[in-house]
Amino acid sequence: MEHTGQGGAVRRRRRPAVSCITCRKRKIRCDRKAPCGNCIKSKGSSCSYRDPPLSPPKATTPRSATSLPNDCVGDENDELDVASCFSITTPPTPPSLVNTTNLGIAGTFHIHHESRQGQPNVGAFSIAHKTRYFGQSHWVNSITLVRDLFAILEPPFRNNSSPIVRCMLECKGLAKTLKSRVLPCWPYEPLFDVPPDHDDLLRNYISTSESIFRVMHIPSFTRDFDALCTSPTPPTNAAFIVQAKLVCAIGATHTDTVLRQEATQWVQDAQIWLSRPGFKHQLSLQHLQSHILLLLARKAVGVAEDMIWISVGSLLRTAMYMGLHRDGVIGTSPTTNLFTSEMRRRIWNTILELSVQSSLNSGGPPLISLQDFDTKPPSNLNDEDLHSDQAIHKADGVFTSTTISLALRKTLPVRLAIVKFLNDWSSPGDYPTALKLDSDFRAAYTLLAKFLSHVSHSSNAPLTNVNREAVVNHINLLLRRHLLALHLPFFLPSLSRPEFAFSRVVVVDTAHRIWRGVFSTSDIGASNVAKSSACFRTVSMQVIIVLSTYLRVQAADPISGGMVREDLVAILEEAKQWTWRCIEGRETNVKGYLFACLVKANVDAMREGLTEPEVVKRSLEAAEEAIRKAREVLKERLRALTNMEPSCGAATVLGNQGETVDICDGNNEWEQLQQTFDFFGGSDDLQGGRGMMLADGDNWFLDFGNGLLV
Repeated sequence: MEHTGQGGAVRRRRRPAVSCITCRKRKIRCDRKAPCGNCIKSKGSSCSYRDPPLSPPKATTPRSATSLPNDCVGDENDELDVASCFSITTPPTPPSLVNTTNLGIAGTFHIHHESRQGQPNVGAFSIAHKTRYFGQSHWVNSITLVRDLFAILEPPFRNNSSPIVRCMLECKGLAKTLKSRVLPCWPYEPLFDVPPDHDDLLRNYISTSESIFRVMHIPSFTRDFDALCTSPTPPTNAAFIVQAKLVCAIGATHTDTVLRQEATQWVQDAQIWLSRPGFKHQLSLQHLQSHILLLLARKAVGVAEDMIWISVGSLLRTAMYMGLHRDGVIGTSPTTNLFTSEMRRRIWNTILELSVQSSLNSGGPPLISLQDFDTKPPSNLNDEDLHSDQAIHKADGVFTSTTISLALRKTLPVRLAIVKFLNDWSSPGDYPTALKLDSDFRAAYTLLAKFLSHVSHSSNAPLTNVNREAVVNHINLLLRRHLLALHLPFFLPSLSRPEFAFSRVVVVDTAHRIWRGVFSTSDIGASNVAKSSACFRTVSMQVIIVLSTYLRVQAADPISGGMVREDLVAILEEAKQWTWRCIEGRETNVKGYLFACLVKANVDAMREGLTEPEVVKRSLEAAEEAIRKAREVLKERLRALTNMEPSCGAATVLGNQGETVDICDGNNEWEQLQQTFDFFGGSDDLQGGRGMMLADGDNWFLDFGNGLLV
């Protein structure tokens, strides 16, 4: 087609027509085939092209979206095909391999392997289970190290030929009944009462959690807390009562099991109140404080602890919507008083810490980078200094109530980089980058370790009210978990490939230090926290898996002649005792104790040089003994609750015919449990030869840290 301009010059088309003549006349999109789809549908139309049909355009270098290329500009009768003018490029997806494996009692897992940037495939990049996706930092990635142990249990579980199956299902039913006995009926109104033993709980909170995660202004909060507890009139400030309950819930983890059980109720009360309709009230510092306290309490007490990463995302965006990520914009301008600006910085600093920690625990990306904020760290000031705008900022070497959190903040960049390296899908995942991060981490950790040493031995006044052993152990655990997660993807290949030997040394040494620093500590408060928090139980599981894998490799090595590290064998024995003490406390999930007994028996049998069938037999016997022992404890605990009124009719459960079934009846409890659809998802799973395959639908293995008696 040619057009004549005003000067008589002939203007030619800048590009050939790509649509057929019929589609061009109808001004509809043509698929450029011969014949095209539109002409085929119209049947009577003949499909012809003025120019030969062109093949789809090849990918070209992306252009700026602000200007249209010349070859995309035509006259009013030409078809504008933007897709043919621009090529949208995305980062290349590395070649991936997904292996689906069924681990018996653990369920079905989809293990993703990827080779990135020419690096060799060194292990699992991520794991998918049902509707959840776990990055490399999630502890469940370590189960790939012990797939053969689960294979030992799989045959009896599939064929229902072992008493372990029956005992396991009984324990599951008993655990659900125990939980329902102490849970209130839903829905219910939260109770706005003052927690008992509030003074001790407040002191526990201030001496531990508040020293690391600065959330509250302690003098103001203590004054209002004392007024609340001594007031002769019923409390009316619901927002402050929620904060008081959450503070007490965190402090209760350092006491006996009775208060920890009540702490779960306080956390649920706060969750209900904070979830009430209305959104404008959420844009306040008090609401951010309450939200942070709720997440800390959920983590400490063990209430949906594995879902905190989702809630942290909402908290982070709320804070950014309020401008906490910008300095000098809102609340931190020169005209703002010192109290407001410093509290905003403290809250933002704690939100950053929660974002990194929750990302490490959940295996999800942190969803924030150092370029997303310019808010400075809090000043090194005591809480009493914030009331004066002329307060003099203390030097870094001077101890204040904020010094510990500031020291931890200095390690945030490298810890954030480690979490991004592990959980971002676009991460290179290569070994040289891991070694570079290891070097940066050790430099930051060395400085922090010197500071923690001063904290442990200092007599400075601001540290007199701090539980130093608990705080130092908690920080060491936090830092070492990053180091363990960084090298764990390379641990499996390090057992056979010398180029990854450094990671093998780091993983074994770090797991050993984690256990000795937390689970073998002499601090009673730290021991109580470890037994109450789901986070600590998942860490213990990871340590058991790593050390047992290393010991089994040593025992099977013909060169070593079955010689293994006795200090690591002792940790496996301690793990059995520690997981058992958790069950004796308030734990209702028996899988941790079962697995600890299984791996200890397996390692002992291999050390004795038994044949493979004998090793399997010894392991099954240990597992059966462990599950029977745990079942008796749960039964006894349920009998102790028979005189209590059930909260939601939990003394009995409904069978498949609607009849009530009392699972405390020891005469025919197994037959009754087989008829209980509420527990096991239908009798076909039990009678059709599937056995514990039903556990895949119940996340039997993944809820390892969520079996608290709440």
